[in-house]
Amino acid sequence: MSLLNYLFKSGLSALCMCCIIVIPAFADELQDQDPIRVLMITGGGWHDYEVQKDLLEEGLTDRIGNIEFVIDYESGSESTFSLTRHENTDWARNHDLVLYNHCHTGVDGDDGVEYVERIVEAHVEHQLPAVVLHCGMHSYRNYREDTSVWSDFIGAYSYRHEGHQPFTVEAVDTAHPIMANFPRTWRTPHGELYEIVELAQGANPIARAYGIDTDMYHDVAWTNKYEGVRVFSSTLGHHNVTMGHDVNLNLVASGLLWAAGKLNDDGTAKNGYEGERGHGWISIWDGESLDGWRASENTESFWVEDDKIVVDGPRSHLFYEGPVNGGDFINFEMKSDVYTYPEANSGIFFHTRFQDYGWPQHGYEAQVNATHGDRRKTGSLYAVNDVMDDAPHEDHEWFHYYISVDGRDILFKVDDEVVMTYAEPRTREGTISLNRGTVALQAHDPNSRIYFRDLYIRVWPD
Repeated sequence: MSLLNYLFKSGLSALCMCCIIVIPAFADELQDQDPIRVLMITGGGWHDYEVQKDLLEEGLTDRIGNIEFVIDYESGSESTFSLTRHENTDWARNHDLVLYNHCHTGVDGDDGVEYVERIVEAHVEHQLPAVVLHCGMHSYRNYREDTSVWSDFIGAYSYRHEGHQPFTVEAVDTAHPIMANFPRTWRTPHGELYEIVELAQGANPIARAYGIDTDMYHDVAWTNKYEGVRVFSSTLGHHNVTMGHDVNLNLVASGLLWAAGKLNDDGTAKNGYEGERGHGWISIWDGESLDGWRASENTESFWVEDDKIVVDGPRSHLFYEGPVNGGDFINFEMKSDVYTYPEANSGIFFHTRFQDYGWPQHGYEAQVNATHGDRRKTGSLYAVNDVMDDAPHEDHEWFHYYISVDGRDILFKVDDEVVMTYAEPRTREGTISLNRGTVALQAHDPNSRIYFRDLYIRVWPD
């Protein structure tokens, strides 16, 4: 909506419109919150694009606010195909960004080189940014000998991959805003690591992975600028489980926001573009099993029932040892929904480490307790900075628990209300202090029944 139309619709008089010239910042704010109109080009061979198009649309819509998708799945599963919309360059004027998750290794017809050049020409003519995923790097490779325009545009040349096996992604350019919400390392649940022959001059690698087959590192994510056009590329996503994983979707969301010019330097979305979920949160529980977690003594005190972790039984602690940083966190945010029964006692430990027996000797505890006899209630930094006597929630209802560690500052929220802040003194010594480590859920005693669900973490740079 133009500023002029906005003023008319707001019922302002013609007299007020003389003020337009003195409020350009307001006009910029309105313009900056227009929807991001994304064209998703998808389809082709060797990948499950029927599923992945939905994974991407739903996952990115959750993470990015004010975004609209048009999906072109015209090619279906055909790998040699020329899209109708690419017959000229006018198609590009109706979109703000193109997301390529396709595997079109060739073009149907004799004008392959001209077809590819026409695609890139449209991006340059309309200064249309792009996000290119996985087999987009291998698309149009049949014309490599004739033209390198697609490789130059996406920022890399690749023509083969290693075997199907998981690999560990490492953040390289941790100062880049795209990487602000990416864990230091992430082990993919499955994988097909692309061998990158070379990056284009000016391309900036931001993540890499070590290839077992080739015995060398390969870039897996980078940024590029081609004749003024921003392009974000990632080789991740061959298998649906990887494409739809929180870490991957967060990376794609950040890359999309960067390419569209909607990402702040600190990795947050610009005003109006933060989705309901946000684009940095990573699930540390699969919702079905205790995979990635390890219980200490009395392992029977934890089990999964429906969509929740049930805690009920003698003393035990359930430690996270999953693929996100291997359970080694320094600065982070964590959130979970929690449900307590009367007289139940539990807690969430952080900056802790696994031990077979006893109360955790490392890290702090965020207390969970509404009506247990212990006077330290939910929101307490246990025995350090306590919320005494009155809990900020009731039994028999779900509440939202939020934990933040930023440098030496600790903050707890219950249902979005701050209940505890603590600045750890630099002189504090001993194992009950900030250092680094994992998180753990507590089974306190046989009379304490607690539920946890929707456990998420957002890792910040060290």
